[in-house]
Parts: sequence; structure tokens; C-alpha cells
Amino acid sequence: MKKDSLMCFRLSKNMRDSLAKLAREEKRSLSSLIEIVLFNYLKEKKALKGIKKDKRQYPRKNVSVPAFINQNISGEKTLHAGSVTNLSLGGVHISIPQDIPGEVIFDPEKSKFEIIFTLPGENRPIRLTCESRRVVDSKEALNVGASFVDADFNSYKALNTYLM
Repeated sequence: MKKDSLMCFRLSKNMRDSLAKLAREEKRSLSSLIEIVLFNYLKEKKALKGIKKDKRQYPRKNVSVPAFINQNISGEKTLHAGSVTNLSLGGVHISIPQDIPGEVIFDPEKSKFEIIFTLPGENRPIRLTCESRRVVDSKEALNVGASFVDADFNSYKALNTYLM
């Protein structure tokens, strides 16, 4: 869902603290929690005309961690450096700088690749097989949104623990 409006309002300290505590427990931002509360209220009151819920199955968590992207192009493996900018249990968004050596090739429709990164506060690398879903080329970076198609049990368990 596109978020193109900023809203500011007053509330009691007790209510703000309660919302902040709940947001921490759910490991989401305060604004994300407030949006969910408002969305559910509008849905209950049947006042949602024209409002669409995010299509993603899982909530995203913003991160900034270095990653290696391993591609198999025509039988030849290539390794690229990039960074994971957000994660969910269903997929990842990665950013690959334009100034890296070597050619990075992503088909906007389902290029398979492996991503290797370490979660904040963890020592063991996470290895996930992904499939590109959206590719946006800009001056600074190649941005790839991808869904997970395969992961070893320990990697997915670590990802699940981090995101929950």
C-alpha cells in the first residue's frame, strides 16, 4: 500500500507508552502498529472504501546488512556484493550498487539466485534461494524484490526467530 500522507495527532502519555510497548513486543515500528489499529477499526466500521491492504503475506522488517548474491548464469557462477534493505518470512529486498565490477543480470520475472548474509546480532550466515519478483534499475543501484523458494532448516529457523 502506498503511504503518501503524514498524519500527526495528540494522545496521552499512557496511551503512547502502551502502543510503544506493544510495537516492541510485535517487533514492528510504532507507525506500523498504529496503521494496523486504524485499518482494523475502519474495516470493523465498514468504512474502507477504496483502501487496499498490503498484498504481502508477511510484514517486512527494515534492515541494512551486507550480502553476497550468487547467480548461476549459463552454467557460470558469479558472486556480487549488495545489501539487504528489508526482510520478511516470504522474501527480501536487496540493493546492488551500480559501480560494482562485473555484470549483474536479473530478469524481472523469476531469476533464481542465492543470497548469503548474516542477521544483526548473529554469527552464522543465512543462505536462501530466491526468485526475483521485481527489478528496478536506478542510477545508484539495482533494486531487487525477491521471494524465498528454498532454505535450509537452520537458516529459515534463524530468520523466523529474528523476525518474530
